[in-house]
Amino acid sequence: MAAFANRDERRSLDGLGQRLLPRPMPRAPWNHNIHYHGVVLAAAPRPCRRALDVGCGRGLLTRELAAVSDQVVGIDPDPASLARARAAGDARLRFIEGDVMTWPFDPASFDLVAAVASLHHLPLIPALTRFRELLAPGGVLAVIGLARRTTLEDNVMALAAYPANQLLRRALGEVPVGAPVRDPPDTLPGIRAACAAVLPGARVKLRLLFRYSLIWRKPAA
Repeated sequence: MAAFANRDERRSLDGLGQRLLPRPMPRAPWNHNIHYHGVVLAAAPRPCRRALDVGCGRGLLTRELAAVSDQVVGIDPDPASLARARAAGDARLRFIEGDVMTWPFDPASFDLVAAVASLHHLPLIPALTRFRELLAPGGVLAVIGLARRTTLEDNVMALAAYPANQLLRRALGEVPVGAPVRDPPDTLPGIRAACAAVLPGARVKLRLLFRYSLIWRKPAA
Protein backbone atom coordinates (compact mmCIF):
# COMPACT_ATOMS: atom_id res chain seq x y z
CA MET A 1 0.00 0.00 0.00
CA ALA A 2 1.36 3.42 -0.95
CA ALA A 3 2.39 5.62 1.91
CA PHE A 4 0.55 8.90 2.53
CA ALA A 5 2.31 11.77 0.75
CA ASN A 6 2.38 13.95 3.85
CA ARG A 7 0.81 14.60 7.21
CA ASP A 8 -1.74 17.03 5.74
CA GLU A 9 -3.05 14.30 3.44
CA ARG A 10 -3.35 11.89 6.38
CA ARG A 11 -5.26 14.49 8.42
CA SER A 12 -7.59 15.16 5.49
CA LEU A 13 -8.42 11.47 5.07
CA ASP A 14 -8.82 10.96 8.81
CA GLY A 15 -11.25 13.87 8.94
CA LEU A 16 -13.22 12.44 6.00
CA GLY A 17 -13.45 9.08 7.75
CA GLN A 18 -14.76 10.68 10.92
CA ARG A 19 -17.47 12.46 8.94
CA LEU A 20 -18.54 9.36 7.02
CA LEU A 21 -18.42 6.78 9.79
CA PRO A 22 -21.17 6.92 12.43
CA ARG A 23 -20.06 7.94 15.89
CA PRO A 24 -20.55 5.24 18.51
CA MET A 25 -23.73 5.76 20.52
CA PRO A 26 -23.24 6.49 24.23
CA ARG A 27 -23.85 3.37 26.28
CA ALA A 28 -27.01 3.47 28.38
CA PRO A 29 -26.45 2.74 32.07
CA TRP A 30 -27.19 -0.84 33.13
CA ASN A 31 -27.42 -2.87 36.28
CA HIS A 32 -29.84 -5.45 37.70
CA ASN A 33 -32.31 -2.78 38.82
CA ILE A 34 -32.22 -0.73 35.61
CA HIS A 35 -32.70 -3.94 33.62
CA TYR A 36 -36.27 -4.17 34.93
CA HIS A 37 -37.32 -0.53 34.68
CA GLY A 38 -39.30 -1.47 31.59
CA VAL A 39 -41.51 -3.74 33.69
CA VAL A 40 -42.47 -0.75 35.85
CA LEU A 41 -43.05 1.57 32.89
CA ALA A 42 -45.23 -1.02 31.14
CA ALA A 43 -47.37 -1.43 34.28
CA ALA A 44 -48.22 2.29 34.53
CA PRO A 45 -51.94 2.96 34.10
CA ARG A 46 -53.10 5.15 31.24
CA PRO A 47 -53.68 7.94 31.91
CA CYS A 48 -51.29 8.41 34.82
CA ARG A 49 -51.57 11.83 36.42
CA ARG A 50 -49.19 11.34 39.37
CA ALA A 51 -46.54 8.73 40.12
CA LEU A 52 -44.42 8.05 43.20
CA ASP A 53 -40.92 6.59 42.98
CA VAL A 54 -40.12 5.05 46.39
CA GLY A 55 -36.40 4.98 47.17
CA CYS A 56 -35.66 7.02 44.06
CA GLY A 57 -31.91 7.25 44.67
CA ARG A 58 -30.25 9.28 41.91
CA GLY A 59 -33.56 9.63 40.08
CA LEU A 60 -33.01 7.55 36.95
CA LEU A 61 -36.39 5.80 37.16
CA THR A 62 -38.03 9.05 38.33
CA ARG A 63 -36.95 10.72 35.09
CA GLU A 64 -38.08 7.74 33.02
CA LEU A 65 -41.50 7.83 34.69
CA ALA A 66 -41.98 11.37 33.36
CA ALA A 67 -42.61 9.74 29.97
CA VAL A 68 -45.73 7.97 31.30
CA SER A 69 -46.96 10.30 34.07
CA ASP A 70 -47.89 13.98 34.15
CA GLN A 71 -46.17 14.50 37.51
CA VAL A 72 -43.59 12.36 39.31
CA VAL A 73 -42.50 12.50 42.93
CA GLY A 74 -39.31 10.77 44.05
CA ILE A 75 -38.73 10.15 47.75
CA ASP A 76 -35.55 8.90 49.40
CA PRO A 77 -33.94 9.35 52.83
CA ASP A 78 -30.39 9.59 51.43
CA PRO A 79 -29.34 13.24 50.85
CA ALA A 80 -26.30 12.40 48.71
CA SER A 81 -28.38 10.42 46.23
CA LEU A 82 -31.04 13.13 46.09
CA ALA A 83 -28.44 15.80 45.36
CA ARG A 84 -27.52 13.86 42.22
CA ALA A 85 -31.19 13.42 41.32
CA ARG A 86 -32.00 17.12 41.66
CA ALA A 87 -29.04 18.15 39.53
CA ALA A 88 -30.82 16.97 36.35
CA GLY A 89 -33.63 19.53 36.73
CA ASP A 90 -37.14 18.92 35.34
CA ALA A 91 -40.27 20.88 36.22
CA ARG A 92 -42.38 17.71 36.21
CA LEU A 93 -40.23 16.10 38.92
CA ARG A 94 -40.26 16.72 42.65
CA PHE A 95 -37.71 15.14 44.96
CA ILE A 96 -38.35 14.72 48.69
CA GLU A 97 -35.80 13.81 51.33
CA GLY A 98 -37.84 11.72 53.72
CA ASP A 99 -39.39 8.41 54.74
CA VAL A 100 -42.27 7.16 52.60
CA MET A 101 -43.80 5.53 55.68
CA THR A 102 -44.29 8.84 57.49
CA TRP A 103 -44.27 11.60 54.88
CA PRO A 104 -47.69 13.35 54.87
CA PHE A 105 -48.86 12.36 51.40
CA ASP A 106 -52.62 12.53 50.90
CA PRO A 107 -54.30 9.12 50.78
CA ALA A 108 -55.24 7.86 47.31
CA SER A 109 -53.09 10.58 45.69
CA PHE A 110 -51.03 8.50 43.22
CA ASP A 111 -51.98 6.56 40.10
CA LEU A 112 -48.69 4.65 40.22
CA VAL A 113 -46.45 3.70 43.13
CA ALA A 114 -43.12 2.27 41.98
CA ALA A 115 -40.50 0.71 44.25
CA VAL A 116 -37.32 -0.63 42.64
CA ALA A 117 -34.89 -2.30 45.06
CA SER A 118 -36.41 -0.37 47.97
CA LEU A 119 -39.15 -2.54 49.50
CA HIS A 120 -36.60 -4.71 51.35
CA HIS A 121 -35.43 -1.57 53.19
CA LEU A 122 -38.91 -1.28 54.74
CA PRO A 123 -41.05 -3.47 57.02
CA LEU A 124 -42.87 -5.66 54.50
CA ILE A 125 -46.53 -5.71 55.54
CA PRO A 126 -46.63 -2.10 56.82
CA ALA A 127 -45.01 -0.93 53.56
CA LEU A 128 -47.44 -2.84 51.35
CA THR A 129 -50.31 -1.44 53.40
CA ARG A 130 -48.89 2.08 53.03
CA PHE A 131 -48.53 1.70 49.26
CA ARG A 132 -52.11 0.45 49.01
CA GLU A 133 -53.35 3.50 50.92
CA LEU A 134 -51.42 5.91 48.69
CA LEU A 135 -52.89 4.49 45.47
CA ALA A 136 -55.98 6.01 43.92
CA PRO A 137 -58.73 3.56 42.88
CA GLY A 138 -57.54 1.83 39.71
CA GLY A 139 -53.94 2.76 40.49
CA VAL A 140 -51.03 0.35 40.12
CA LEU A 141 -48.26 -0.77 42.47
CA ALA A 142 -45.15 -1.90 40.60
CA VAL A 143 -42.27 -3.39 42.62
CA ILE A 144 -38.94 -4.76 41.47
CA GLY A 145 -37.55 -6.35 44.58
CA LEU A 146 -34.90 -8.53 46.14
CA ALA A 147 -35.74 -11.61 48.19
CA ARG A 148 -33.66 -13.83 50.42
CA ARG A 149 -32.98 -17.10 48.59
CA THR A 150 -34.23 -20.19 50.41
CA THR A 151 -36.20 -22.37 47.98
CA LEU A 152 -35.23 -24.72 45.17
CA GLU A 153 -36.87 -22.31 42.72
CA ASP A 154 -34.65 -19.50 44.02
CA ASN A 155 -31.46 -21.49 43.68
CA VAL A 156 -32.25 -22.91 40.23
CA MET A 157 -33.05 -19.42 38.94
CA ALA A 158 -29.87 -18.01 40.48
CA LEU A 159 -27.80 -20.76 38.86
CA ALA A 160 -29.32 -19.93 35.49
CA ALA A 161 -28.74 -16.22 36.07
CA TYR A 162 -24.97 -16.36 36.50
CA PRO A 163 -23.99 -16.94 32.83
CA ALA A 164 -26.60 -14.43 31.62
CA ASN A 165 -25.34 -11.92 34.16
CA GLN A 166 -21.74 -12.30 33.00
CA LEU A 167 -22.71 -11.85 29.34
CA LEU A 168 -24.72 -8.72 30.08
CA ARG A 169 -21.96 -7.24 32.22
CA ARG A 170 -19.43 -7.75 29.43
CA ALA A 171 -21.76 -6.38 26.75
CA LEU A 172 -23.25 -3.43 28.65
CA GLY A 173 -20.98 -2.72 31.58
CA GLU A 174 -22.49 -2.21 35.02
CA VAL A 175 -23.03 1.05 36.87
CA PRO A 176 -23.12 1.10 40.68
CA VAL A 177 -26.45 1.44 42.42
CA GLY A 178 -25.28 4.69 43.94
CA ALA A 179 -27.39 4.39 47.10
CA PRO A 180 -27.18 2.51 50.41
CA VAL A 181 -27.73 -1.25 50.03
CA ARG A 182 -28.76 -4.03 52.40
CA ASP A 183 -29.40 -7.76 52.19
CA PRO A 184 -33.08 -8.65 51.80
CA PRO A 185 -34.66 -10.09 54.98
CA ASP A 186 -37.82 -11.53 53.39
CA THR A 187 -38.17 -14.71 51.34
CA LEU A 188 -40.25 -14.99 48.18
CA PRO A 189 -42.81 -17.28 49.90
CA GLY A 190 -43.07 -14.72 52.69
CA ILE A 191 -43.59 -11.91 50.17
CA ARG A 192 -46.29 -13.90 48.39
CA ALA A 193 -48.02 -14.58 51.70
CA ALA A 194 -47.91 -10.88 52.60
CA CYS A 195 -49.39 -9.98 49.22
CA ALA A 196 -52.20 -12.50 49.70
CA ALA A 197 -53.07 -10.78 52.97
CA VAL A 198 -52.66 -7.14 51.94
CA LEU A 199 -52.87 -7.06 48.12
CA PRO A 200 -55.17 -9.88 47.01
CA GLY A 201 -54.68 -10.68 43.35
CA ALA A 202 -51.12 -9.33 43.18
CA ARG A 203 -48.89 -11.00 40.59
CA VAL A 204 -45.50 -11.94 42.02
CA LYS A 205 -42.98 -13.32 39.53
CA LEU A 206 -39.40 -14.46 40.11
CA ARG A 207 -37.18 -12.84 37.49
CA LEU A 208 -33.89 -14.09 36.09
CA LEU A 209 -31.41 -11.48 37.33
CA PHE A 210 -31.80 -11.88 41.11
CA ARG A 211 -35.02 -9.87 41.24
CA TYR A 212 -38.76 -10.46 41.46
CA SER A 213 -41.63 -8.31 40.20
CA LEU A 214 -44.84 -7.52 42.05
CA ILE A 215 -47.71 -5.91 40.13
CA TRP A 216 -51.03 -5.05 41.75
CA ARG A 217 -53.94 -2.90 40.60
CA LYS A 218 -56.11 -1.34 43.28
CA PRO A 219 -59.80 -2.10 42.66
CA ALA A 220 -61.77 0.78 41.22
CA ALA A 221 -64.16 2.49 43.62
